[in-house]
Amino acid sequence: MNSSNWTKIENRFVQKFKFNNYNEVVSFTNKVMQIAIKLDHHPEISVHFNFVKVKITDYEKGATSEKCIRFTKEVDKIII
Repeated sequence: MNSSNWTKIENRFVQKFKFNNYNEVVSFTNKVMQIAIKLDHHPEISVHFNFVKVKITDYEKGATSEKCIRFTKEVDKIII
């Protein structure tokens, strides 16, 4: 699995994660959703055959926040 760095685009942190197959995509997506539930901070997730795009912002603040940074750090832990 390869990943790029989180990028800030229009008040969101965005990252695209590439995988070898759809099973890996589903497994990763489920882990990201568990992080979202745990942190009570919910991203936009786009699921494709061999990649997942994750976007996160703090809708209450209209920008990224410390909650977003915590979320990205937790996601980074599962891609190692």
